[in-house]
Amino acid sequence: MSAPLVQLHPRSEIASSELPGALSRARLCHLRLSITDRCNFRCRYCMPAEGVPNVAHEDLLPLETTRQLVEWLAAHTGINKIRLTGGEPLVRRGIVHLVTELAAITGVRELCLTTNGVLLPRMASSLKAAGLNRINLSLDSIDKERFAEVTRGGNLQSTLAGIAAAQEAGLTPIKLNTVLRRSTWKLEVPSLLDYAAQTGFEIRFIELMRTGTERAWCESEFVSVDEVCEGLGAEVTPAEEQTSGSARRTFVDWRGTRLTVGWITPRSHPFCDRCDRLRMDARGQLRRCLMDPLQLDLPLLLRTVESSVAEREFDSYIAGKIPPQSMDSDLAMSRIGG
Repeated sequence: MSAPLVQLHPRSEIASSELPGALSRARLCHLRLSITDRCNFRCRYCMPAEGVPNVAHEDLLPLETTRQLVEWLAAHTGINKIRLTGGEPLVRRGIVHLVTELAAITGVRELCLTTNGVLLPRMASSLKAAGLNRINLSLDSIDKERFAEVTRGGNLQSTLAGIAAAQEAGLTPIKLNTVLRRSTWKLEVPSLLDYAAQTGFEIRFIELMRTGTERAWCESEFVSVDEVCEGLGAEVTPAEEQTSGSARRTFVDWRGTRLTVGWITPRSHPFCDRCDRLRMDARGQLRRCLMDPLQLDLPLLLRTVESSVAEREFDSYIAGKIPPQSMDSDLAMSRIGG
């Protein structure tokens, strides 16, 4: 039986007074860049069954402007890693060209993408050639019926075909993202660990956060990582090296195989004290945190004031990056950029 992951995460709840209150732009390393709010899935934890109102076409940031904003951010901060998100980023027309443009920006060392994988069979090779380094792929179940239920109609075989296409194209190492649900984790986690053992992929298990219209469902389905680890009946030990990312890496001795498994614990053990990321949504609005209610209109700022003033306003905004009061947002995840 494994020890609770609380040993890996000494802080058990968000306490703003105990965490660093300000972040200088020099500490920023990661940009999560949403390029669309549209998606070809309707995952239970992301949006309601009928979807959410899409950003109007005229409000969607042109890809050329997106490149310009990212170039400005890379030049004026320590950002060197970009993750493309959505919605589903592969539904955005012109994404391969955007990858080419972003990969060429001075200072960008890694360009990644999070996807449900459905469109990868026809896009993986082009994305790799354009400069994409690797992917994270959402995989909440390896059972076709439960997969269809949580994605509201998704086809498991299409996602598995996408994983195979990414591997063949060299978009590696592939990491799998799984959202934990109280009603299904005892089925999903063991079967997904079996899949990880067979394929060699690193898998990360993510605690549910309360977002959008699905907050009540998310609350009823929440299960902590500690409870999952205690119930696995497997040895879970911290990996020797940790990164500044949100996942705490561990080794799990699972049925004769030692797996690398990440645990993302925004609710039971927040990791705000080591956050070095910034978010930009599909309209060009910056957010310091997934749950941040205050945005910075970067396109408007750069259009309307001189460079030195823009830098000061940007620095002032970044200095206000503090832990949220709770992991709770009225916005659907697809609107923010997951």
